[in-house]
Amino acid sequence: MTDEFPRSDPAVTPESPQQTAPSRKGMVVVYHGDGAGKETAGLGVLFRAHGRGLPVRHVRFSDTPAGEPTGDDLALQTLGIPSDVTGEPGASGAEPLWNYAAHHMSAMNEGVIVLERLLDAVAKGWLSARNVADTFAHKQPLLHVIVTGRNAPPEIIEIADLVSNIHAVKQRAGDGPAIAGIDY
Repeated sequence: MTDEFPRSDPAVTPESPQQTAPSRKGMVVVYHGDGAGKETAGLGVLFRAHGRGLPVRHVRFSDTPAGEPTGDDLALQTLGIPSDVTGEPGASGAEPLWNYAAHHMSAMNEGVIVLERLLDAVAKGWLSARNVADTFAHKQPLLHVIVTGRNAPPEIIEIADLVSNIHAVKQRAGDGPAIAGIDY
């Protein structure tokens, strides 16, 4: 039986009468939908895992060129969490970043990797849903992969262990300015 927290640091051991948990497996978690909060959910898992001493990595597939750093970028930098962003918009930026992320999924024995907006890159045809799902199926057994975006294709939903569809019930009107610390 594998310990839930195989590291020797007692600060990351759950407080319970039983110090080990049943065998675990790294999950593929999908946060998708038209509502706000998908990226926040993914980053929340990443920050929690980092706080527990797990190896973590952040990858953002963007359809716009890198500009001013967002609050997310600043927090990742402050915490020393590796973060990679598409160098250029479109398939020409998504493909090399996907290859880089796939390499990390095969090399990270445990931990969390967040692939922010990956589902959007798939929906735009920049990456193959089948290729992404196959890569997830062959990731390291203890690695958790968190993916976000608006639309999750059936191939990725099928391979996922947890899927949350985040619906917009009420959102702020799009005509107001973005709010630092809330929107970016």
